[in-house]
Amino acid sequence: MKKLKYLVYILLLCGGVFAGFLAFMTLNDYTPPKEVRISSSQHPKVINVNEPVNCLTWNIGYAGLDAGMDFFYDGGTQVRPTEHQSYHNLRAITDYVAAKAKNNTFLFIQEIDSTAKRSYGFNQVDTLKNKLGCRAYFGKNYSVSWVPLPVYNPMGRVESGVALFTTAEAANVNRYAFPVNFEWPLKVFMLDRCFIAARYPTSNGRELVVIVTHNSAFDDGGELRKAELVYFRNFFVVVYKKGTYVIAGGDFNQCPASYKPDAADKLFDYEDFHTIPDTLFPANWHFVYENGVPTNRRVIAPYNKETTKTTLIDFFITSPNVTTKSVKCDNQEFAVSDHNPVHASFLLEH
Repeated sequence: MKKLKYLVYILLLCGGVFAGFLAFMTLNDYTPPKEVRISSSQHPKVINVNEPVNCLTWNIGYAGLDAGMDFFYDGGTQVRPTEHQSYHNLRAITDYVAAKAKNNTFLFIQEIDSTAKRSYGFNQVDTLKNKLGCRAYFGKNYSVSWVPLPVYNPMGRVESGVALFTTAEAANVNRYAFPVNFEWPLKVFMLDRCFIAARYPTSNGRELVVIVTHNSAFDDGGELRKAELVYFRNFFVVVYKKGTYVIAGGDFNQCPASYKPDAADKLFDYEDFHTIPDTLFPANWHFVYENGVPTNRRVIAPYNKETTKTTLIDFFITSPNVTTKSVKCDNQEFAVSDHNPVHASFLLEH
């Protein structure tokens, strides 16, 4: 009887600790307003419509998802590499981006940590900003005091988001929260998805809006993805009606509209083949990507060129008044991230 009593006490204690932890996390849940001003300037860079606008987009996977890694959310077992490997990945990423920055006005970076256990506390935003010697417009989309999973090696604290790196000072930069999220209590431990929009005056008296996004991934029913895209579409259309140029880039966690995988590519990830509906955006909007080159891999296991399934979910969306000059995915075979970088050059129609 005493043993049973002690067991009840232990269970009550464990339940109380869990309830207290959940209450603490709920009270400290990151709940930003729908719109947050990140930056503003009275002396922004004027974008010359006679010159190409060159962009790079890359989900760097917090410098923790190199080719040797798997990830527990996707069926693997790992959360982060060794500290040495994490630093090696970050250095390789910053060196690559710095080399490409010379030819790119805007660098769209996703899944970059400002501080997190998974990236050993490295401030990746400042590291990249200092390497480039430029501005970093950062929009936080993951702020959790303690992620308790996986139980055997908790992810712990995470402060992460999306960022626009550029030498071009913006007139203003806003963070826009997507209007949907997971239900409580799961939402307390998940990302608060958003996009950031930087506005620039153009030499012909109009405006360019540059958008960095990282849309939902872990959404079995697809409702979050659909709601985010509808919100995104409505934002785009309203902005474009004013004659504004729109260039959006990032990790959409879905294939572009009307995307048709190469039938010869046996490694394409047909099991998770989510695409943006063909009818969602007006027909004259552009989805910009290099067909046939994967931008993302499955992380259920370390990368194997012969067996790992891949997909294409990193690309650009542009308004009808923006023409694509070129686009190329740099196939790094996922050496330092589970995504490959994508480059594109655009022309703003007069």
